[in-house]
Amino acid sequence: MPQPRPTRTDQPRIIPLTVWPTITPGIPGSLPADAAARAIATFSNTGDLVIGIDDAGILIGAADYLQRRYLALHRAPRPAATPILTHCRERGAGLIIDHPPTTSPENLLPDLSTLVGILRPGGYLLTVHTPTDGATDPLADSITAARATGLRYLQHIIVLTSAIHGDELHPPAETSSDHGMLEPVHTDLAVFTRPGGARG
Repeated sequence: MPQPRPTRTDQPRIIPLTVWPTITPGIPGSLPADAAARAIATFSNTGDLVIGIDDAGILIGAADYLQRRYLALHRAPRPAATPILTHCRERGAGLIIDHPPTTSPENLLPDLSTLVGILRPGGYLLTVHTPTDGATDPLADSITAARATGLRYLQHIIVLTSAIHGDELHPPAETSSDHGMLEPVHTDLAVFTRPGGARG
């Protein structure tokens, strides 16, 4: 007897994968400046509030050029009196770009819950991850935690940070050994949205 065909809800949702070729970042583990500009242009509109969490100063120039309002936040106090994430009173951000620490999903939940409260319905959260060869997968842990807060996982973007010669990727010669045997040739961006609004 033939089996009924599965409905769309019976099948796992396929997350789109995109590759952005780019230049090597000036700061190891950071989002390259051209990828930061592309992310801001793609996931926000003119006049939107763009927030960078633990950013190394890469986002502000692109946000200003693209006519977005920009706010830098950090998880821990800094000497320059940069606002701390847990003290943020802003609401209605169109885009948040976060560099979450490598930790368990349970430890990520409080910060991500705070970000959901800052993000407007239909706004985007992008998390930036440098691949590691450790026992944990920071990208997967962030996806798990973000989904637990009610965010929808929309897309995985691979930002190539190494030159392409022929059909091979070539990391820069000065790549540090902080990642053990692994020489990172890309940075991962996970794209989430807060349901609701025109985009969500």
